[in-house]
Amino acid sequence: MVTKLSISEIAAKLDKPFTMANVAFVSDIVVSVYICQGTLAWHRHLDIDELFWVYKGTMLLESEWGDVRLQPGELAVVPKGVGHRSSAGSPATVMLLRCGFVPKRKNGRRRLYALPGENKLKRVSLPETAQALAWPFRFRTVARVDGSAVQVAWGVGTWPVGIPDFHEKLLFVLKGTATVRTAEHMLHLHDGDFTVLPQGAVFQLSTTQGTAMARLVREDRASLQHQGGLPEDE
Repeated sequence: MVTKLSISEIAAKLDKPFTMANVAFVSDIVVSVYICQGTLAWHRHLDIDELFWVYKGTMLLESEWGDVRLQPGELAVVPKGVGHRSSAGSPATVMLLRCGFVPKRKNGRRRLYALPGENKLKRVSLPETAQALAWPFRFRTVARVDGSAVQVAWGVGTWPVGIPDFHEKLLFVLKGTATVRTAEHMLHLHDGDFTVLPQGAVFQLSTTQGTAMARLVREDRASLQHQGGLPEDE
């Protein structure tokens, strides 16, 4: 069943800092929501990347590759093996995307440590990136996490109907209003709402003036060609 999920409603049920709700799976990526308040201890993940996406409030993400302060609509990816911690003085609502399982440690693609100064964390503003795109309805990849891509686009009216995908996909309204129609369901989504479409789903997306969308999709080449994600990426 295709259902509407709201970050605000999910966060309202979390009554303690750093309590986490796993709300969806998109292929092998688990989508979680948590409240960041206070400071976590330094730690690292040997097998998985973590993508931090702030919905409300401000979060400081410190790491061996530098620090970034994330505002609403901004994200950063901490690669596997990079020591990090998150903190916030007042409650911040954060989406966390990471691989939900580690089959045979992702075929050995783990990282025990990262060299300080080897690279830098990158802060990405999803609304600003979408606004800068020249053409409507064309998704652009802004971040990657363990074989999946976060992409953004804007558009007004009815979007092109894509070929059914091999994997699930998540559609998220950054701002504005979107309507998602399938053969059996119709969802009206507003800021901070999202839904997960099952593999093989045929759907129609329509949006109002000023709407920007984000999506999470599996990043194998065949899927991206079907979804129209390649022209802006390459």
